[in-house]
Amino acid sequence: MTMKSGPAAAAAGAPRPSSGRRGEDRIYVSTGAFKTRDLGQILDVCLREGVHRLELSSGTAFSEHLLDLVRRSRGTPMRFLVHNYFPPHRIPFVLNLASTDPQALVRSRDHCRTAIALAAEVGAPFFSVHAGAAMNARPEDLGQPQTHLVHGDVRRAYELFVESVSELARAAAAAGVSLLIENHVVAPFNLIEGENRFLFASTAEDILRLMEDVGAPNLGLLLDVGHLKVTAASLGFDPRRLVERVAPFVRAFHLSDNDGKSDQNLPFGREAWFMDLLADFPEATYIIEAYRLEPPEIRACREAVLDAVQ
Repeated sequence: MTMKSGPAAAAAGAPRPSSGRRGEDRIYVSTGAFKTRDLGQILDVCLREGVHRLELSSGTAFSEHLLDLVRRSRGTPMRFLVHNYFPPHRIPFVLNLASTDPQALVRSRDHCRTAIALAAEVGAPFFSVHAGAAMNARPEDLGQPQTHLVHGDVRRAYELFVESVSELARAAAAAGVSLLIENHVVAPFNLIEGENRFLFASTAEDILRLMEDVGAPNLGLLLDVGHLKVTAASLGFDPRRLVERVAPFVRAFHLSDNDGKSDQNLPFGREAWFMDLLADFPEATYIIEAYRLEPPEIRACREAVLDAVQ
């Protein structure tokens, strides 16, 4: 993180003042929303632009000094969430809490335990992680058609997923944080004979089943509205109806828009389909997860969310 000093630098880099509007302290921005993958540079932009709520997320460039950067931010206004594949690993792997590959499953669970500890350390209320899938994938497979990676024992994969979530919910409770599972995206190219057969926690039925099967009081849902829009279009259901059904478990939102065909992580405005739903969740955390934005675009998304929750 670059440190500036002197009156001129202080004036140029002075953070934008808080608006003091209701809900502002619950609006976070994902690290994926920035043009750079370098966490030090992201933190510089945050402090300069007055973005004091940051979700540490997948896609951040690996560095041995990432956690040092986070810890050195304690004296600043920054507050953090920890999401999914953070901190990243020197040798990448696919985090999958339903993997039937024993080594991949152990690595996935160990990573989440580390991330839970980090969430507790930085004072985050929860750690959030993607739902598992009945496939064994490599990093280069992500975002691509994956039906050829599906293995036959979907039931066993789901059992492992429930086992993973149960173990991690207990670890999170011991650390004083909640565990949130993010709903999967089911794109048309991942349908098998018109059905979703391997991506867990994608529909209301899937999500409610998981919550019942685990039964942990500190387990909740990170509802990704971009994932939901694509999944609803692929499977032919009303996304608003899903929100109604899973509402008791929603603790946070990932916010972005797309064309309904693929998870594009586009910026959004006040006219986005999900904006009028946010006010129904006054205690939720709202995370802007549109990708590779300029600072004015980030500000516009934040303002749209603020307007929606007033």
